Amino acid sequence: MESVSIEVVFYILEAIAALGLLAVIFFFWKQSRKNKHQRHAHKVVDSLGVKYLRNVVLPDGIDGLVFIDYLLLVPGGFVVLDTQHSEGHLFGGETIDQWSQVINNKTYKFNNPLYDNQRACQAIQWNLQHTIKAENSPADTYLQIHGWVAFSSAGNFPKGIPAQVSMVDELKNNLAPLINKNNSIDEHLQKTWQALHQLSITTQAENKP
Repeated sequence: MESVSIEVVFYILEAIAALGLLAVIFFFWKQSRKNKHQRHAHKVVDSLGVKYLRNVVLPDGIDGLVFIDYLLLVPGGFVVLDTQHSEGHLFGGETIDQWSQVINNKTYKFNNPLYDNQRACQAIQWNLQHTIKAENSPADTYLQIHGWVAFSSAGNFPKGIPAQVSMVDELKNNLAPLINKNNSIDEHLQKTWQALHQLSITTQAENKP
């Protein structure tokens, strides 16, 4: 068997290094795009003109945790807002378990984001009824908890966008009925909001690695 020359080995190693460098560059490029869309989403949430909490962590009532991108305080209750960055053509529906993402004629599947969003809404309701009930009255049952998912402009829904889903640039218009400035936020709702905020801080502290 003929031995491989030093020059060939050198070229192979050089090619491997070049491919590795390209992979690293591609990773950081993708991450940069994702961060850009996250910053834009945060700017949009800021423009809503409501109080909000970011990166909320709460008990889910079944020995687990839920993670919420944004929890908005609105008249009458809360909006649980999750943001999603998915490129390409997107297809999904409220009751479809797996949504589709088409990029360059290739189809990828991802879980229906509304399911996790609904789970977070249920977790907030559970915490209102159990964890912080001592600080609030049974009137908590009147509070409305709205779930919503906002997608970045990197994707689109050519067959129609599902209910309770927005493209991030349409979020302000879509949430306008819930943020109606003519409705006030009463003292009880303010106290409930503060209790949820404190619970999130405590939960994150207790679950640090």
